[in-house]
Amino acid sequence: MTNYSYPFNNDKDWNNFWKCFSNIETTEVMNVKSNFLINNKFCKGKVYYISGTFSKKWRKLKPDNKKYTFQIGEQDNCHGHFINCDLTEFLGKQGLCPWQRSYYWACDSSMDPDRVKKIHYPTIEKNNNDCWKILWGMIQGLRQYDGKSLESMQMNKHWDIENMHWVGPFAIGHLKGLREFQEYHQSKFLNFIPDRDGSKGINKVIFSDGNYAGLMGHPSMTCTHKGNYFGFEPENGHPRIYVMDFWSCDGERLVDNWCQIDMIDLWRSINKDYEKFIDEKMGSPGGSRAHIAL
Repeated sequence: MTNYSYPFNNDKDWNNFWKCFSNIETTEVMNVKSNFLINNKFCKGKVYYISGTFSKKWRKLKPDNKKYTFQIGEQDNCHGHFINCDLTEFLGKQGLCPWQRSYYWACDSSMDPDRVKKIHYPTIEKNNNDCWKILWGMIQGLRQYDGKSLESMQMNKHWDIENMHWVGPFAIGHLKGLREFQEYHQSKFLNFIPDRDGSKGINKVIFSDGNYAGLMGHPSMTCTHKGNYFGFEPENGHPRIYVMDFWSCDGERLVDNWCQIDMIDLWRSINKDYEKFIDEKMGSPGGSRAHIAL
């Protein structure tokens, strides 16, 4: 059984969605297979994009004959088979996402909307470097956050400061360089959930293959909604955050990070009005993750 991001409940939902698109093209970006066993299984994962023209009605949404591109992360590991599909551009164009009224990248000229949609490929060839050690060092740095300063995590020790790429959901963007990553994602994410604790995530796995690595948490952390996020004020709830990450490194620093976050379900989990709104529009009472609570 495959575990899908919102609003897909099963294989039938997933397949019916793609039947509503024509001129479909698939582009694979990264394919990673662990070089060691985790719970007697070799984990594997990939990042790919599917582009197509929305040409047939899907649920309650009418076709607009426009082309959309979806970033997808897929992992098969000791916990099961998981697929995260970013719908934030597609649903946003249908008026169903809060990013249009947010304080995110759209308000700053340094964030080029064309770059947000550009497919980014690894900048280095696969080799025998140990990305695991570099990634684990970065994760330990994240855990040193003092609740005040980003510098407390010392990310400059782990990332290629000038050349790094963080490729996240369309609602957040494709960020280049450590400064842009910290300003447009990390600082806002930590303001949103400053007490996040990745050590208490569920279905977590980290694996590597030379200078490539993957991570997953479904959900990836425990946390409390403390700050405004995409216009949603805190309700003192506990957000659901389902994440897949894929990295490449140059032997000394992390260079690329593709990050798939189930943004729609995250927003549902922090705002009851949005949850009711999107479920009604989707014609989907609850979706595949409504029953899961932290």
